[in-house]
Amino acid sequence: MNVSNKYQEIINSRIKDINVKGEPKELYDPINYILNLKSKRVRPTLSLLSYSIFCKNIKEIVKPAIALEFFHNFTLIHDDIMDNANIRRGEKTIHSKWNNNIGILSGDLLMIFAYKMLEGIDKNIIVNTFERFNEIAIKVCEGQQLDMNFENQEMISESEYIKMITLKTAVLIGFSLELGGLIANQKKTVTDKLYMAGEKIGISFQLMDDYLDVFGNSEFGKKIGGDISSNKKTYLMIKLLEHAEESDKKIINNLLNKRKENTTKVKKITEYMIKYKIDELTKKIMNEFFIEGISILESIPGKSSELKKYFEVIRRRKF
Repeated sequence: MNVSNKYQEIINSRIKDINVKGEPKELYDPINYILNLKSKRVRPTLSLLSYSIFCKNIKEIVKPAIALEFFHNFTLIHDDIMDNANIRRGEKTIHSKWNNNIGILSGDLLMIFAYKMLEGIDKNIIVNTFERFNEIAIKVCEGQQLDMNFENQEMISESEYIKMITLKTAVLIGFSLELGGLIANQKKTVTDKLYMAGEKIGISFQLMDDYLDVFGNSEFGKKIGGDISSNKKTYLMIKLLEHAEESDKKIINNLLNKRKENTTKVKKITEYMIKYKIDELTKKIMNEFFIEGISILESIPGKSSELKKYFEVIRRRKF
């Protein structure tokens, strides 16, 4: 068993041992439900791998890492309500299995449990860790609001989109690495580099998701062309509208105005993306972000080979 799989098993085992119980059961059952759905536990695994660069005994990082997993799942519960999504990790979302009010309240409680996981941090590092946790939590909420704003915004620039995915997704990947350095009591110069490495790689992975939604296969685990069907403003769509000639742009906009579930719409827009080499452009930028992140990681003193290996595994798995 490789190190990342070992850490994933440790996280899963500890989550099962945590006593998320109480009355009324309608408040607690949804929390246990989402925590027991199949998950790769990417963020807490990253924290353990980051911490292990500096310390061999991972005992001190496990609970703070689980705090990240709890926070991440809290955001998923609320995001699903806002997106009116019915499926999460192949199963019913909490609000569709119960209702919106239960989803909101159980999500709130899960966020509180996230803070409880941070209670035992050493007094010398707890203040700084809480400050950074709160800063990241605020950024994630800002990113979600930007994403919702984009639904009603006709034109979005590349820089606006990168800012949104940075806040909504990448900052938590960055903090997952930073948290390992914080709990290991590393200097700010080191924890800053850990954060930046994770943020860059997090942007790369979100761009990969955008790419695979159009050019992936059934093994990706999502319906291919789903973003096009729902008129989602992804990096690929932004760049297509930016590069297309006016005559083609008119056809593309007409296609976008068609009903959501339309196979012709997906096929035609995909063809235009290939015509304007949006697939190649997207792969180029996501590789640039990934390489930049790995380069920052390699500048940090210590053995980061397992962390780099884990990122490469995720990268290959996505493709």
